Amino acid sequence: MGRLILSFPCRFGETIGTMPKLIWCLALLGCSWGIYGQSCCSGGVPLSNNLGMPGAEAGVLQFSLSYDYNNLNTLRAGWQRLDDKSRERNTHSALLNWSISLSNKIAVEGIFSYLQQERRIVQSVGTDITRASGIGDAVFLLNYNIYSSTELARSWRAAIGLKTPLGAFDRRNKQDLILNAELQPGSGAWDLIFWTQWTQNFAFRPSLGYHLTLAYSRKGENDAYLGDQLYRFGHEVQISAGIADRLFLGSLIFDPGLSFRYRNAGADLFNNFDLPATGGKWLFMEPSIAYWINPDLSFNFGASFPIMAFVQDTQFSPTIRTTVGFFHRLSIWDGNPLDLPR
Repeated sequence: MGRLILSFPCRFGETIGTMPKLIWCLALLGCSWGIYGQSCCSGGVPLSNNLGMPGAEAGVLQFSLSYDYNNLNTLRAGWQRLDDKSRERNTHSALLNWSISLSNKIAVEGIFSYLQQERRIVQSVGTDITRASGIGDAVFLLNYNIYSSTELARSWRAAIGLKTPLGAFDRRNKQDLILNAELQPGSGAWDLIFWTQWTQNFAFRPSLGYHLTLAYSRKGENDAYLGDQLYRFGHEVQISAGIADRLFLGSLIFDPGLSFRYRNAGADLFNNFDLPATGGKWLFMEPSIAYWINPDLSFNFGASFPIMAFVQDTQFSPTIRTTVGFFHRLSIWDGNPLDLPR
C-alpha cells in the first residue's frame, strides 16, 4: 500500500548547528502497509516508511511526529484493476520517531505508533463500518555509520533491529467476534529487520543528492491468532531510490524530493499453509517536500502513488497515501562521554 516520504528532512550538503555536512534523509521505505504491518490488503502501521533517521554527531537527539493516512480503494486481480467500489479501507496513524546519537558512528532509534483502522462495505441495506484502534507495534534499531566522507559527500549506513508486538491483536467487532489480522492494531509477533542506505551528493550541485536504500523484514509467527491459530505475515523486501535538492525562495528554504520504491511481499502463512489473496509486488512514486522553519525544525509533507501493482489472486491494493508532520533536533550533550567509536 502506499506510503510517503519525508517525515524526516533531507539536508544535502548543508552544515547546520551541531550537524556535520553529511546529513542524509531516510529513503522513504514504507510499504503499502509498512514493513511491519498487516496482510497485503491492510492499511497497517507505516513503520517501515520511517526507518533510518538522518545521521548526526554524538549527543544529538532527533524526533519526528507525523500523521499518516492510507487509503485502499482499488480492487485488483493479478495485474488487472477491477471496477468495484463496494469496499474501502482507511488507516489513520500517529507516529513518533526518535533517535539518539551515542557517537558519530552509533545511534539508537525507535518508532512508536497509534492507529485507527476502518473498513467500509457498501450493501443494498446500507453501509457497514468496522473500526479498531489502539497502540500499534513498535520498532527499535541499532544504526551504524559504516563509511562517510565529507570531502566526497557520501555515506553508507546500516541498521539491525526488532519490531516488537506492543499492539493488540484480539480486537473484536460489534458481534463480539475477533477481527481479522488486517484490522488489528498489532501483529502479535516479533520481526527481525535489516536496513542499509547509501547516499551521495553531486559535485556539480552540492545541494542535490540521491539515496539508494534496501530493507528486509523477516516476519515472526503469532501462535495465538484467533485464540489458538498460527499466523505469519509474508517476509518482505523493499528497494528505494530517489533524489532531493534544496531551493531558496527569498528567505524561505525548501527541500523537494522524489523517490521510487519497489516492494515485494511474500504470501502470509496461516496454520503453516500459504494464505490465498496475500502477497504481491508494487512500485510506488513518492514526491515529498520539507519547509525549514529554522535550522533545526522542519515541516514535512509527502505522498505515495502506486504506478505498478501485481497481487496474488484478488486483493484490495493501495490507492493513495499521504503524510504530514514535523522534525526537530537538539544537542543534549557535548563530545563522546560513552567513549564509543567516533
